[in-house]
Amino acid sequence: MSESLSHSQLKEKISLLNQSFGVNIDAEDFKAENYSSSSVVDLLVQKITEELSGEWTSDMAFHKLRSAISEITTTLPTSITLESELNTLLPKSGRKQKMKQLEEKLGFKIDILKPNAALYGIFILLFFACIPVGIGMDWFLSGICMIVFGVIIYVLGKTGNNFRMKTVGQLADFLAWKNYLVQKQGLQQINTAEVQSKVDALIS
Repeated sequence: MSESLSHSQLKEKISLLNQSFGVNIDAEDFKAENYSSSSVVDLLVQKITEELSGEWTSDMAFHKLRSAISEITTTLPTSITLESELNTLLPKSGRKQKMKQLEEKLGFKIDILKPNAALYGIFILLFFACIPVGIGMDWFLSGICMIVFGVIIYVLGKTGNNFRMKTVGQLADFLAWKNYLVQKQGLQQINTAEVQSKVDALIS
């Protein structure tokens, strides 16, 4: 194990740990320029174990979300409230990239973007309209149309750029539940010894 880590090196390690464990350790809690590897391992194991055995409330989720949004948009944290609109904080231009950055900050995928509702609804309607057409006329042609519409529906679902919710507060409630599920999964799969082993391997 190396003797020390710089602050920038530690931030990179923490980002990897957040992704690996599905937690949200804040690199800004570590203010010193350099850290002893042995001491930082003990501290990280403690923080990860606490998060895995804990539970985000909506209030905790809001503060983590506000901090993350502030960092990726350079918006003052004090100007972000529960009623702040996501469309205003994260405009459509560059939204996909911002959402990826937000997921990296939080440590897990959010999946809150959806396609245009009207367009999506039209293709779903066309997809199901092919069924009676196939029964009454031509199953082959109807089947081809269903495949085409199905592919379009899938692509729209993957490339959607509209929020499923309106405000930061609504997203915070969603994240609290999302993180709860992640934590429950983590509790079933990871024990303290495994946490220690993974942190040792990454920091060494």
